[in-house]
Amino acid sequence: MKKRWLVLASLLTVLALVAAACGDDTAETTTTAAATTTTAAATTTAATTTVPPEPEMSYDVGVTPAPCADAVNEGNGCIYLGIISDLSTGPFAPLGVPITQAQEDFWDAVNADGGLGGFDVLIRLENTRDAHYDPTETAQEAADLADNVLAFAQILGTPQTQGALPTLEENDIVAMPATWFSGWAFSDIDGGLIMESGAPYCFEAMNGMDYLVQTRGTDFSWALVVFPGDYGGDYGAGAKIAAAQLGLADPLAEILQIPLSFGGDIAPTVGQLLALQPDVIVMVTGPSEMAGIAAGLFQNGFQTFQILGAAPTWNVALKANPDLLPLLQAVYSSTDPWGGWDTDTPGHARMRTVAEANGRGPHNGYIAGWVWQYPLLALLQEAVASGDLTRANIVALAGTLENVDYEGMLPTRSYAGDPNDFVVRGTLVSGVDPASSDGLTPKADFFTSQVAADFNFAGPCFTG
Repeated sequence: MKKRWLVLASLLTVLALVAAACGDDTAETTTTAAATTTTAAATTTAATTTVPPEPEMSYDVGVTPAPCADAVNEGNGCIYLGIISDLSTGPFAPLGVPITQAQEDFWDAVNADGGLGGFDVLIRLENTRDAHYDPTETAQEAADLADNVLAFAQILGTPQTQGALPTLEENDIVAMPATWFSGWAFSDIDGGLIMESGAPYCFEAMNGMDYLVQTRGTDFSWALVVFPGDYGGDYGAGAKIAAAQLGLADPLAEILQIPLSFGGDIAPTVGQLLALQPDVIVMVTGPSEMAGIAAGLFQNGFQTFQILGAAPTWNVALKANPDLLPLLQAVYSSTDPWGGWDTDTPGHARMRTVAEANGRGPHNGYIAGWVWQYPLLALLQEAVASGDLTRANIVALAGTLENVDYEGMLPTRSYAGDPNDFVVRGTLVSGVDPASSDGLTPKADFFTSQVAADFNFAGPCFTG
């Protein structure tokens, strides 16, 4: 009994930790109603040598020929990006903060390398907004930033991003989502403006359920514990699709868990699970809810369960609890869209170098924030190469973008064509490892289950 109270006391400490984690003078410009074009004047470097003029560059909102206020490269123009995240009191602030830090660091590294085709790329403090994971606030912030930025490096949350879509559509603004909603693959849902990375929630769940069958057979009961909305709905849909294909029984229950930061309570969920005693709990929550439910079950005598958690259920701060960690080592597995902090790829190596230089610790949110910038980098490179940084051209290029290079963090991918052809279907399964930098190590390397491979992706897995 004393040991159980130590677990509970330590749990309260770790939940607190998780919550806390949270212009060139020689340039000539001409203006038209549609866009502004800047042409650099020729410069003489010697009496008989003249550098040819740079090509014309069209641009409109969120781009200036003058350097950024905090320019790294004084001769460069400036591209301004926006961020709308959960940075303080929402359920995903422990993820939103490192996601945002990674994106700031990503573009700082691009600028330190000379910038992007004659431009620095800047995320200014005033263009970074905390919407507290609230769709209405997100929509308001998007409208407020619409005249300031060329694109959004991040909008966190699916209902939140959907709330911002009218502003994005009205102003031709592309955005990188901090969400794996399966609907982002379809232009009739996102207007061709949302550029997702990694497998959608539903494919992540399909692969996770296949992993369970491969490791323990089909003779097990299971229950779903989910946040409301697309996160729980999309992942839950994938789990049920896979269960039907793999010959598993229906879930014993689908328990709706309100986030603790929104006034939710884990006690009723613990009570329901104690009554049902499923062999497997598919958990689609935040890390505080996952850890609290696991500890509550254990302390009340139910100690034979296994957890399959969606990627956002883990936080490296959980490593700080020496009493809870052995329990999570025994019961917890996460499904992940890409490899963890210690993964050996060129992209991971670059990320770790930049993070260390900026004093950032290992965090799955930081990895996600970094990965989500590769499509935007590729898109801006295409736009610069075309000589047209207008929003309309950015949107046009987004629908035809191919061969996005994630430096090995994900397979090279396309955004052109049929979603059934270009959607990412592969994921990993990880387990708790105190020796790893972020607390996770692969149990199954990047793979695509037969269920995910065969699934006809004709529409979103979850429609609300």
